[in-house]
This record gives sequence, structure tokens and C-alpha cells, in this order.
Amino acid sequence: MPVYNPSYNPPFPYKNGHIHTILSFLFRNKKPLNYLRSILQTKDGDFLALDKLPNLNNRCAILVHGLEGSSESGYITSLAAYLNKLGWDIVALNLRGCSGVDNSLFNAYHSGIIEDLDQVVDHLRLTYNQITIIGFSLGGNIVLKYMGFLGKQNLQKVIRAAAVSVPCHLSSSSDKLETWENYIYNRRFIIALKNKLKKKMNAFPGRISQNTFEAIKTIRQLDDAYTGPANGFEDAEDYYTNCSSLSSLKFITTPTLLINAQDDPFLTELC
Repeated sequence: MPVYNPSYNPPFPYKNGHIHTILSFLFRNKKPLNYLRSILQTKDGDFLALDKLPNLNNRCAILVHGLEGSSESGYITSLAAYLNKLGWDIVALNLRGCSGVDNSLFNAYHSGIIEDLDQVVDHLRLTYNQITIIGFSLGGNIVLKYMGFLGKQNLQKVIRAAAVSVPCHLSSSSDKLETWENYIYNRRFIIALKNKLKKKMNAFPGRISQNTFEAIKTIRQLDDAYTGPANGFEDAEDYYTNCSSLSSLKFITTPTLLINAQDDPFLTELC
């Protein structure tokens, strides 16, 4: 994959990765969109909520959100509105458990759940001639891993893809979230994820003990206790190894753009 390193000098006050991340989250225009929601039943008995902005066009952009995001996240709605004005049909994919309604199974979404994205693509190919996929952060990792899968299988289902702020190396990104400067992000994610996990524990009693739940303080600990085992992996490290998109990049054959900032608070030099 060719690498381009542009010389970009961000304007004041965006001179720091943390400031950029926090201010854009706080002050981004979050005007709600008039999505049309449809439900796609997955092959394993769960469901995906697809939020659509139609334009009666033959080309569609699938947008995939990041960790604890949704179709209502500001970075999704702003891009959806922009592309829709340019004539694109938009489908904002809500990953399992992120639609505002709890998903049906014990496992929820994770960084390598390309099977769901593949099913969405196959579903939309019945309607659209051209499909583009754009993913952010965790969603970007899913997109890159999926594009590598398509290239490896010599499948031409998507005409182009883009991925932004991608933790291509999940293990090091998880470790970086545990550093003191990222405390506020880790805490925010853990509170949201543990709230969801508590619902899972109530719906599926006996799968995770209360002691294990209370011991979870970081993303890695949550992935060790829940995300990894619930999705067929031995532990967090096995999950990270199998789901990191870094090893998939060499298999991508479709035009794909990866945009990562050197000062992204969540990413390491391995990304």
C-alpha cells in the first residue's frame, strides 16, 4: 500500500491530538437526520439495524461507526448528510447492540466482525450497482479487514473503500488506552460498555460472574472477560491477533484510502 505523508499544520486551537478529539466531539454539528430504518436478520439469528438516507440513486455509501458509536454519531451524520447532498444513497450500519435496541445474542459487535458487513453488502447489491464503504476507528478496522478478505477471495463486491483513525494493531491501541493521558477516554468507554455487559449478564445469567464484572477497569480486561470469549477467541490477545486489520492490508486489491493522524490519542506507531 503506497504511503503518503502530507505536511499538514493544523490551525489553532487544534495543535494537540487530545484537543482535536475532544473539541470535535463537543462542538460538532449533531443535527439529527431523517433516516429510514430497516432490519436485516443475520445468519446466526441476530439482527442489524440499517439507517438509510435514500436518493433513488444506483450508488450507495455504507458508513460504519466506531467503538460505542451509532448511526447518530456526529462524524457519521455529518458525512452522511454531505454525501447525500452529492447524490449518494446512504446506509449507516449500526453494529450489533448499537442501534438503541439490545441485540438478541450474548455476543455483540467487535473489531473483526466482517461477516455482518459482508451480509449487508450482499443485501445492498440487490439494489445498487456501486457500493463504497467508509469506516471510522473500530469500524475502519472492520472495513480494512473486510477489504483484505475480498481481495484474498478475489471477490469484486465493492468499488472503493476508506477508513479513518484506524487501530490497525489492536493490542497496542488497547494498551495505549490504558495510559494516564487517555484515562478520560478509557473511563468513558468502560462505563458505556459495562452498562451493556450488565444487561447481557441479566439476560444470560451465569455466563459472567459478578466478581469478574466488578474487576473490569480497562478495555483489555473487558475483552479478556467478554468480547474475546463471547466471539470464539481464547482471550483478549487472541482476539486482537485475529482481528487486527494490519495483516489484511497486503491482500487489498480494491482502491482503499486509509487516513491516520500521527498524533491520534488512540493509535501507536504500529498503526
